[in-house]
Parts: sequence; structure tokens; C-alpha cells
Amino acid sequence: MERVEKFISKHDRIHSKLIKYIPNSDIDIKKWDDCVSTALNTSIYASSWYLNLVSDQWDALILNDYEAVMPLPYKRKWGLKYIHQPYFCQQLGVFTKTENYSVEAFLNAIPKFFLRVTVNLNVHNGYSKYSFKKNTNYELLLKPVELLRKNYSKSHSKNIRRAHKHQVVISQTTDLPLAYFKKKAKESKYFLSKKAMALEQKIISHALENNKGQLYSASFEGRNCCSVFLLEHQKRIILLSSYSNTIGKNKSAYFFLLDYIFSLEKYQGYTFDFEGSTLVGVAEVNKGFGATNLTYYTVRLNFWDRFRFI
Repeated sequence: MERVEKFISKHDRIHSKLIKYIPNSDIDIKKWDDCVSTALNTSIYASSWYLNLVSDQWDALILNDYEAVMPLPYKRKWGLKYIHQPYFCQQLGVFTKTENYSVEAFLNAIPKFFLRVTVNLNVHNGYSKYSFKKNTNYELLLKPVELLRKNYSKSHSKNIRRAHKHQVVISQTTDLPLAYFKKKAKESKYFLSKKAMALEQKIISHALENNKGQLYSASFEGRNCCSVFLLEHQKRIILLSSYSNTIGKNKSAYFFLLDYIFSLEKYQGYTFDFEGSTLVGVAEVNKGFGATNLTYYTVRLNFWDRFRFI
């Protein structure tokens, strides 16, 4: 076992030499976005426009001529730099066009002037020797809704019937962004900071203006009572944000609205990403739609990890 570990460590060091640290100002954005968009594990989180929104400062590690990339979002504290996971950016890590890469090599290549590193890898990256936390995400491959409904939990099917019974309908007038933000802020004031809400508003506004996302709403007696915002990236839609007011919760509007989205022909063959969660209640809701749980890891390198010999 020790010999294997030594071989892996040597292999990682060799590959680390091919990985270059590039400051943001020197990144070729076209090559970056080309790499991310054609990566085996492509993700909107690593797109340059998205990183620019969620992180005030980010640099990168790049393998050869943009064969694989790793964003390094960072902050400063007392003049010292540290890498962190931005809000509304569930998974980062390494994005690659080929299977021939090493997550450990990328982590080892992070410059040591970043005194601390805490970042979520993505599902494709798997486990790292620096992993300290296991996270769960839920995804659902969309197919004809009649087939999906067979895998709904009994309680979810009951909630959808309840919404029909109370005459919840899909709104013909989707919440406008300003109305959405006001309603979301009211429902989220106990668990989202003003800073997080402002960032969410910035992401949603930008995505809507650039056809990278869409709002859907459900209404009761002519008033919207539930809305969801979906980010769209290639064949994936991500449930970034949602709200249900008291009426929406009482009428099970959220279940009704997601069932409607799943039924849309334009999303057939897409992956619906619930974006979480490790919270038991949220996880149960996601599983109730027949979603599959996937694991991704948070890695952490502290001061001593950064400076010990690897």
C-alpha cells in the first residue's frame, strides 16, 4: 500500500509541472469557455460570466493549452489570500476534456501564497486525499412525465393532486424579476443574508437578460404563490432558487410547478439538477421526485498542508 501511495504522489508531482497558475488578467477567456463548454463535466459554475458574478476575484490553474482548468476564487483577509467556495456555486474543482488528469496534481499545484484552500470538487472529480466533507446532490434525468410520475413518492403524488383540487394553475404571467426578489426576500429573510440575496438577484437578472435561465410561476385565484428560477446550461437545468408563500405552501404549489416543468417537451432528455441537499427535509423532497443522489467532496488544505513536503 505504501508503494502505491508513493507512486501516486510521484505521478501527481510530474503532472503538476504541466499545470500553470494563471492570474485572471492573463486568462484567455475564449479558450477558457471553450474548455468548460466541451468538458466531460461541463458546468455553468465554471463559465467565466458566472465566475465573474459570484466571485470578485478568481485566478486559475490550466493544464497545457486549456486541456483542463480549475478556477481559484479567492478573498483577502489581513492582506493574505485564501481560496473559498462562492455562494450559489455548488461545485467547482477541475473541468476537463479528457479522463487523463489528476485532481491531486491540481490541488498540489495551487500556489502556496494561498494560505488556505476550501473548495468543493465536482461529482466527476471524485474523492481526494484532502477531502474532509462528503456532500450530496440530487439529479433527475427527464423523460416522458408519465414515466417519471411512476417513481414519485405517494406523498408527492398526493401533493400534486391536492394542488389540482385547490385549482392551482400555471401562471400565464410569470413573476417579473423585481416581484420575484421581493417575494423571495420575504420568505427567505431568516436564512439568507442581504448580501446573499443581492448576489442571487444579480445572477438571476443577468441570466434572464442573456437567455441563460427562466422563471416559472404557479398561481392561486389569480395571484402567483410559487415561483422557481432555473439556470440553463447545455442539457442541464439547475434549480437555483425558489419561493412559496403561505398560500403556495398550503396548496402544494411547488410540487405542482415542478411536475409541470418536468412535463415540458423542450426539456426531455435534460438533467434536472436540484442543487442539493444535505438537509434531510430538502433531500426527502428531492428523492420524492425519483431523483438520484450523487456525491461530491469538499477539500480543505490548511496552513500546514500548504507548506509540508508532498
